[in-house]
Formats: sequence, C-alpha cells, structure tokens
Amino acid sequence: MINSWIGRMLLVPLAIGTAGGCDSTPARARAAADPVPLAAPPELAGARLLYQRPDGIYLRVLGQAQATRLAADGTWPRWSPDGKSFAFVRGPRILHCDLETRKERVLAEASHARAVAFHPDGQRVLFTDGKSVKSVPVAGGSATTLVTGPAFLELDVSSTGDFLVTTVKSRGYRVWRFDLPAGRKTEIGRGCSAGISPDDRLVTVNLDGHDQLALRDSRTGEERGRVPAPAGFMLDNQQWSNRPEWIMTVREGPRRDILAQRVADGRVWRLTDDGDADRPDLFVD
Repeated sequence: MINSWIGRMLLVPLAIGTAGGCDSTPARARAAADPVPLAAPPELAGARLLYQRPDGIYLRVLGQAQATRLAADGTWPRWSPDGKSFAFVRGPRILHCDLETRKERVLAEASHARAVAFHPDGQRVLFTDGKSVKSVPVAGGSATTLVTGPAFLELDVSSTGDFLVTTVKSRGYRVWRFDLPAGRKTEIGRGCSAGISPDDRLVTVNLDGHDQLALRDSRTGEERGRVPAPAGFMLDNQQWSNRPEWIMTVREGPRRDILAQRVADGRVWRLTDDGDADRPDLFVD
C-alpha cells in the first residue's frame, strides 16, 4: 500500500522506449520558459538549503534574502540526519563540517571522489570512489569498501541503512540498488538522479529528455508514477528532501538555479537566483 501522499501525486502515461542518460545536448534542448519567480512555498519557510556553486558550498535559509558560503571550493553537500552538520567533497578529500562552529575535518581521501551521503545513524559517511562505494566513520578511522561495480556517479542511502541506490555508467546511465551488507544488486531503471524517498518505498529515476522523473518501487523497480517537469523545462540532479512532499532539482539551461518541486502536482518554486547552482539538499526542521 503506497502512502496517501504518493496516491495523490500526478500520474502521467508511461512513455514507450528507452531512457538513455544524463548528458543533455544542445540539439535536444527546447526553448526555455521564463524563469519562475524567486519565492519559497510558505510551508518551507525556515527550511535550510545546501547547494554548490563554482566557488564553494552555500546555505540559504528559505524566506531570508541572502545565502552564506560555508565551505570554499566544496562540492556535493549532504545534510547529516539531525541537520547539525554536513559532508562534502573537496578535490580528493571527503570532509565533515559542523554547522555551528564551521569547523571542517577530513574524513578520508579518494582516488576519484564524487558523491557523498550520510548513513542514517549519523556516525558514518558513504562516498563514491570511482568504481567503489566506501564508508568512513565520522569520528575518525579507516574507510571500508561496501560495494564495487562500474563508475559510481550518484549516491543515496535508505533510512534504515539496509540498502543504497546509485547512478552508474554502464551502457548508458542506470540506477542500481545494492542491498547491504551482501551487496546484492537490482537494476531499478535506465536514467540518472538516483535518490530514495524518506519512507524508502520509492526511487527516483530521471528519464531521457529530463522532463519526466519516474518514481519506481525501491524493491522491484516497477514504475509507480511520474513527476513531470513544467512545460518547457528540463530538470536534473534531483534530490529528495527529508520531507516526502518535496524534491529539490536543478533547472537546466543558461541559468542553473535550484527549484523546489512538489511531488503531488509537479509545481515548482525557484529558490536561488545565482544562475550557477547545483546539487541541492533541503533540510526541513
């Protein structure tokens, strides 16, 4: 039985064909609609948005005018489960930053660092290192390898810590599930933007064209519905917030800004006005 909020989401007919990948080309891009107004929905007032720009990681409290840079030259920020700290990547290093003190600590070094995600216990950070996903204690210690495969590009962990999902490059882009600790693999679907709903029931798969976000059963890969992009929009790098009603996404085009998208009806709100924002993660207290 799917939760009521999923039952209310906008469903669209399933398209026939394959969903190839995450590299949108200019030849396929459509004319962009005018930007939506810069505004947050009232129910997200005070929520905290982490995102990256070319010069580092920023924090924007929704409803306040200014964003604050928290970490220079950082990428891929991800909140801890309690919202008091975040993990991120800087060059080959995996780091942890306390939000109150702004103190940074290096947790690990990787040959090909890319994506990070907190374990739900808050005591470990998972990260991709080329063709492996590893885990390192926040308190300090050596990293251990959890799973191996092709190149891992994106990463999310279930609320129980029993499985993770990744975007991999394997004959196109694909979203895979790995059960832990056994490492048993299940293909969820072709596409990118691998993410898990807060209740662990659904996995996001951004389909070819980047105007349809498929919501698939996290166990079987069966499609349960879609969240369409607004007409004329192409969206990428979706990340579920800690509330099931909201997905953060990036609008593709000459100006890349963060949008909040409501799962129930696909409506979007523009949360940034930087024009070069990416990899959002929203924490709602």
